[in-house]
Amino acid sequence: MATDGFTLYACVHELQTLVGGKIDKVQQPDKDIVILHIHAPNTGRVKLMLCIHAENGRIQTVSRNYENPGNAPAFCMLLRKYLIGCRIVSIEQKGLNRIAVFSLSGRNEFFDAVEMRLVAELMGRHGNLFLLDENGTIIDCLRHFGIGENASRICLPNIAYSDPPETEKLDPFTATASEIAAISEGRMPGKWLTDAFHGVSRLCAEQIVKDGTPENRIADEIRSVFSDIRDCRFTPSVIPGVGVLPFRPRNIDSVPCSSVNEAQDLFYRSRDEQAILTRLRTSLRTVLEHTRKRTEKKLAECMKAIGDEAHIERDKLYGELLLGVHGVPAGRSSVAVPNYYTDPPETVEIPLDPKFSVSENAQRYFKRYRKNKAARAYALEQTDALNTELDYLKGQLLNVAACSTREELAEIREELIRERYIREQQEQRRTDAAVRSRPLHYRMPDGTDVFVGKNNLQNEKLVRTSDPNAIWLHAKGVPASHVILDAAEPSRETLYLAAMIAAYHSGASASENVPIDYTQVRYVKKPAGARPGFVNYFHQHTLYVTPSLSEIAPYRVGEDK
Repeated sequence: MATDGFTLYACVHELQTLVGGKIDKVQQPDKDIVILHIHAPNTGRVKLMLCIHAENGRIQTVSRNYENPGNAPAFCMLLRKYLIGCRIVSIEQKGLNRIAVFSLSGRNEFFDAVEMRLVAELMGRHGNLFLLDENGTIIDCLRHFGIGENASRICLPNIAYSDPPETEKLDPFTATASEIAAISEGRMPGKWLTDAFHGVSRLCAEQIVKDGTPENRIADEIRSVFSDIRDCRFTPSVIPGVGVLPFRPRNIDSVPCSSVNEAQDLFYRSRDEQAILTRLRTSLRTVLEHTRKRTEKKLAECMKAIGDEAHIERDKLYGELLLGVHGVPAGRSSVAVPNYYTDPPETVEIPLDPKFSVSENAQRYFKRYRKNKAARAYALEQTDALNTELDYLKGQLLNVAACSTREELAEIREELIRERYIREQQEQRRTDAAVRSRPLHYRMPDGTDVFVGKNNLQNEKLVRTSDPNAIWLHAKGVPASHVILDAAEPSRETLYLAAMIAAYHSGASASENVPIDYTQVRYVKKPAGARPGFVNYFHQHTLYVTPSLSEIAPYRVGEDK
């Protein structure tokens, strides 16, 4: 849920302590997030987040540190140029709209005093962040929208800034109880509150009045909430999994907070991380799916070329038979000739191109024979490589789905860059080798540890660093994670649970009687020059299990090793 007008009103009220503060640093750790480091007289150093994400958009102070990208985005560099050293003159909200305006004063490169405004529009998928000069002209904005991009206005540099289109709604802070009662017409609060008043989100409308409130008291209840928010008598709260409210709802369990900022931090911290993970996962999946479809198309073409052997040999036969034909005038579309390669000879009707003579048609058949024969030979050479690549891509898609942290997805991205599926960009910084992800960890009832690789880097590390006598497990014939059972002679029950874990973390997780190969780690070898995650193994045995999440979930510990 993005911030509504009431929540932003409370947030702006709390941020008044930053007025007079000086901006020391600007970060843009994510494409939708800008962080201003402010040194304020009353609060000391504060990090202020401006987030315009479609679902998580808000303004709040944050305490945790954010990692910068390798090279700062262009908009971040522009903000650093103009904002560092500026002081905050005022922080205001436009009415009860989801728009916050930071008025700033500073000096330009000639040390002349300048006035600027930083405008944060927290309007869902239309959210944006603008830097305006003293005349209201856009210096730049985070998201550019031009003519013909389904935008209600142009958002480009050197264009005069205009407010978003206004809606015909009432001011809840000036509405009287009688006016509210007249608008409600006996209806319970809901969509009509959102449609009638500025700043009221659907969530607020649903929580303003307690269920069971007498109809003649509804208008008074609504007016009471409006008055408390107007007079800054906030009791912020969080409805877990739903959203943030600037007041305490009475008809649902909620978590009270000391400030709106604390409530937003509680609600959005995990959602921010999940949004970043979703975007990273989607970008990797898009690359892998595109490459997989292209590889499958190549493989289908190769199989078609391999399957045309009879037609290839037929072209050679037609060419040889036509060499023995004489006296046939040009312009014929076919000719019947005896096939002396059969016993007894059979008459064969050979199609001809009327534009060419018989001998020229024979040469055309020979040319097509040589071309298709070479194509078939090439297809035979490529088939194994394409099947291997297809298995690799399917395995990577499984790995992407299994990853739960940015570090794990970054490792997959690095691998895809090395394998040349993704073009490395100059602004892409490699993940620090010291910050690496860890495999999934299970602990069996007898205390034996089981580790599951969630990407190829983890798979290889598990095989390389595990005890040679430990048990390695892998689903047979499908892309799957490498599983290490850290015991030389496990009990049958422990081995069965480990096999179920291996089946669940494979491409056959929804199947029954999945074959699981297992052997000691010492018999698992990576061939020279093989792709990451590819191994050969020997002296294996096979178990058949049906994966069940409910049976293995109680033994999951987390990421370890």
